[in-house]
Amino acid sequence: MRARRLFPWLLALPLACSALPAAAGDAPLPTDPRKRLEALQHALVKAAMEGQTRVRTAAWVDSTGKLHENTRITSDMKVRGVRVLSYLNEADGPSAAIVAEGRGVTPSEEACKANLQRYRREATLSTAVRITSSGADQYYWNSFLQQTKARLVARATASRKWLLTAPAIVPGNAYDRLLTGAVPDVAPYHMTIEVLPPGALAIEPVRPAQTMRQKAGQMVNAAADYVSDAAPRRAPVPFVLRLSVTERSSQRLLWQDAVPLFFPESELSTTSQPLPPGLLAELDRVLEHWQQRMDADFGCRPQQFNVLESNAQGWVINGGQAAGLTVGDQLLLMNREHLPARILEPDSAEHLALVEVISVGNGRAVVRKLAGPHNLARSGDWVATPF
Repeated sequence: MRARRLFPWLLALPLACSALPAAAGDAPLPTDPRKRLEALQHALVKAAMEGQTRVRTAAWVDSTGKLHENTRITSDMKVRGVRVLSYLNEADGPSAAIVAEGRGVTPSEEACKANLQRYRREATLSTAVRITSSGADQYYWNSFLQQTKARLVARATASRKWLLTAPAIVPGNAYDRLLTGAVPDVAPYHMTIEVLPPGALAIEPVRPAQTMRQKAGQMVNAAADYVSDAAPRRAPVPFVLRLSVTERSSQRLLWQDAVPLFFPESELSTTSQPLPPGLLAELDRVLEHWQQRMDADFGCRPQQFNVLESNAQGWVINGGQAAGLTVGDQLLLMNREHLPARILEPDSAEHLALVEVISVGNGRAVVRKLAGPHNLARSGDWVATPF
């Protein structure tokens, strides 16, 4: 019955907003946190009504003959960010202009720029060699991965959009963890750089076409090497370099790209040799391309901090001073198991709250509720996002 009473209000909402455009206008920041939360909720509902909506209803009769009904209303709305462009005074209550788009819509440049925040994304960065090689070749692969890691960290630091750190070393048993005081990583994201064999992910290295003169030159060099005392040389080695970005809490893959590369021909030696300049130049080109793609992709993603635990003061989130959080920042706390997809359901307000940062540490911050339901559920996939 509650869902039936909601339908007339949902149907009248877009009509009311379109019939009274003159009443809407820019408004100052509401001082009352409850009014601010109401404006954000109203904006999410309005954005959901502008997209495709699905209504699923189930009914059953229990053993006593009582009829039960369950209605689920889901929306295809994809919130690019809860960034408030301006607050609005509308006829049916306070609202806000936020960045939200429907499914299948390419994010516009204006929407992505509006979503840019003063906060940085924190991630741990690890490397892995997935290619079979000898002990001598392992040295070159590890050197190459160290160069890749160092250059990626330098680019991320210069752009001030990512903060990359090494993963924490956590012992396998509880005794060693207590003895060393090791704590697991809580950064929202994790990046992995991998060296894969050629043909991985159906990516085949493309060798440039050789002319007849080049082929003849190779035959002459091979004959000369056979009779000379020069040191033997290692043939070019094709491989695939891949970068992956995952969300730590859900282990969900957020971004990934892979490119084919060649380790150039090099001289076999018993001493360490620097990496070929041509390979490093190609590596810089690949990293620049990856940085541009990640900036374009994550620039349109909302900044979110996961709720780690709750205590007497409030909730602990995995964002701290390095991410740009300061005491007094206000965040929108929402349960991703219900929002924003189920914002049109009657109990959506029970999964939304306005919180304020009361203390900030290294990689963590504590937030307390300013406005929201009296009994906020502590279970679920809760995240805090700036607006």
